[in-house]
Amino acid sequence: MALNPDIEASVIQGCTKGDRSSQYTLYNGYKTYLYGICMRYARNADEAADMLQEGFYLILRDIGKFTGNSALKTWMSRVMVNSCLMHIRKFRKIQFSTLETDQLERIDCSEDVFSKKDRADAIIHLIRKLPTSYQTVFNMRAMEGYSFREISEQLNQNEATLRSHYLRARQQLQNFLAKEFKGNE
Repeated sequence: MALNPDIEASVIQGCTKGDRSSQYTLYNGYKTYLYGICMRYARNADEAADMLQEGFYLILRDIGKFTGNSALKTWMSRVMVNSCLMHIRKFRKIQFSTLETDQLERIDCSEDVFSKKDRADAIIHLIRKLPTSYQTVFNMRAMEGYSFREISEQLNQNEATLRSHYLRARQQLQNFLAKEFKGNE
C-alpha cells in the first residue's frame, strides 16, 4: 500500500524533522512493497527483514535528499536496492567470473520462459537458489530495470562479465522452471 499523494508531502516533511509519527506512517505505507524487494535479494526471510531494517534506516536518514524528481516509491526502491547490495557486500562474497564468447553463444536466452501465469512466489524461491552473483545481477536487470552500465557502476564489474552472469542466471532459472513444470505434469 502506498501513501495517499495528499498526505505524502506532509509525511516527508515530518520525517525530515524526525517526527516519529510521520516515520511510522511512511514505514507502514511502504514496508510490504520494500520487503518484496528485499526478498528478491535475500536468501531467507530473516535476511530480508535485516535488509529492510537497514534500508529503512537509510531512507529515514536521507529523506531530506529526496528532491521530488521521481515518485517517492521509486526513490525509496533505489535506496532499498542499494541497501540490499551493501548488505550482500558486507555479509556475502559475490564471485564474478568471465565466460568465453563461445560459451555465451550456447546459452538459450528466449524470452518466452516467464509468462504471466507463473506465480511470483515460485519464481522468487527459484531466484534464491541462484549463486549470489547471478541472483544479484538478475534482480538488478530483470526485476529492477537497471541497465548493464548502471549495474557495472554499482558493482564495479565489467559489463561483459555482468551480461554473462545475467545470461547464466536466466539459463539456470529456465532449467529450474523446466524441472518444476515437468515434475508437476
